[in-house]
Amino acid sequence: MSIVRSIVDSAEGPAFGALVGAVLGPAAAATSVTVPDRAWPWQRGSSRWLIGEPATLRRRALMTGIGAVVLGGLAAVVGWRPALAAFLLLGVIGLMLAAIDLEHHRLPDRLTMTGALGCAVVLGADAVLAGSWSPLLRGLLCAAVAFTAFLVMALISPKGMGFGDVKLAALLSLHTGWLGWELAVLAGLAGFAAGALASLLLVVTGRATLRTAIPFGPALLIGAWLVVVASGPLG
Repeated sequence: MSIVRSIVDSAEGPAFGALVGAVLGPAAAATSVTVPDRAWPWQRGSSRWLIGEPATLRRRALMTGIGAVVLGGLAAVVGWRPALAAFLLLGVIGLMLAAIDLEHHRLPDRLTMTGALGCAVVLGADAVLAGSWSPLLRGLLCAAVAFTAFLVMALISPKGMGFGDVKLAALLSLHTGWLGWELAVLAGLAGFAAGALASLLLVVTGRATLRTAIPFGPALLIGAWLVVVASGPLG
């Protein structure tokens, strides 16, 4: 019976994450139809953007399915602790960022900056309740390093990387760094690998050329998610 109970308990987290992803998927689909033009959600005109625009059935179904998989995977790793809310928030925001970047080649500050603030607060609450500040400090340091490194690359090659990518890399590194130093490094490398693979496939299939601007945000998100999920549940 103890083995069965353990299996049930271990499945509750992923099931909860998948449920959250499925519930919020349609809302994310509607909200990501348009690009917000202001940085913070409390600024004038934000309520209309949050309501979103009518999304097609295909878009809602796709983002609902992807949301369930993404958030379920994150919940399986983090488990039942306050930090789970930060990772689920990152998952929902990442879902919208990927859609917007693919369609508009933009990573709006309203999502990245609001997400960074909200996730940092939640991870801070987790540190207080757990009585351990090491994961949060490690995550903040990784975010600062990622921001600096990506900023240098963006300044060197502005056509290859935008400032939205810089801020997204910092947001992702806050979470991967919270999990561990090595995961932050691997997530960054996986993002570049995913971007290179996507570019190669698009060129080979004739859907892009070597001069085509290909959004980098989705690759960063996919790389980080794969590394986090592959790391397995927290001990």
